[in-house]
Amino acid sequence: MISILIVILFLVTIIFLILENNFYVKNTDSEIMNNINQTKSEQKEEITIVPPKNLVEKEEIILEKEPPINQVKKEEVILENKTAKTKAELEKIILDREKQVKENNKSLQSTQIEEEIPEIISMVIAKIISEEKTNNQNITLESYNKQTWNSAAMGCPLNGMSYAQVETTGYKINILKLQEKAEYHTDLNGNYINCTEISNSNSNANFNFVKKYELENVKKIELILNENDKLISSIEDKEKIKTIIESINIDIDIGKTDICEADYKLVFEKKSSSTVLLVFCKINPYYVYADESINAGETILNVVEEMLSSIEFPGMPK
Repeated sequence: MISILIVILFLVTIIFLILENNFYVKNTDSEIMNNINQTKSEQKEEITIVPPKNLVEKEEIILEKEPPINQVKKEEVILENKTAKTKAELEKIILDREKQVKENNKSLQSTQIEEEIPEIISMVIAKIISEEKTNNQNITLESYNKQTWNSAAMGCPLNGMSYAQVETTGYKINILKLQEKAEYHTDLNGNYINCTEISNSNSNANFNFVKKYELENVKKIELILNENDKLISSIEDKEKIKTIIESINIDIDIGKTDICEADYKLVFEKKSSSTVLLVFCKINPYYVYADESINAGETILNVVEEMLSSIEFPGMPK
């Protein structure tokens, strides 16, 4: 009987231990789950939400739209610049008005000068317009001043001319003629000289064909018809060539002239080169063209005449 009791007690003890152990396991599992859940909750609280990149950029753009302090300073500087610009514009307007007033005064002064122009100057300008066949709208008086010269040349002597050595009082006149400046000198009697024209003429004085075109060592001279390049005459004799060269080796006065259709070519052949002159026009027998159209007088015409001495020379002066 005691044995049976012992066995029952042993079984009960085992059952109790088993039940107690199960409860402990369940309790442990519950605690573990609670700990896991608590950890997840803490992790959720610690997680930082990172917004998308485009959202950050949008937020930055929105922040940039708010004017920072330095932007306010820039706007103040721009405002100051506008104010300075406005002041500069005002100063420019004032300067422009002052300039306009000065121009008006200058115009008034010009009108006063025109009213005070000596009668002799007005008369000389009228003569220039008439004698040079120039429209009065093409001539403008720029300046004038009174002068006294030592001779009747009035300060503009033409080369080769002689003048009375007497004091001559008059005016030096500067005009704008056809948009070109010209200087005239006049006495008190209305006689005038175109000093610009005389100066140009004097600058063309002492023209020498031999020196200008280096004709000292010419070997042959030819006269060719310009229309068809037909040879008319040729000189190769050294003595004849020497005589011709000496005849044109002189200083002469030349003048410019209009281009015309020359009848002949006068060719001076040298050892290594040639000089060609277009010579003689029916409307101008003294015409010569090399670098420019000029009136050369009878200098070159005499050469042509000599080379054509055996035939009739059309248009030759008697």
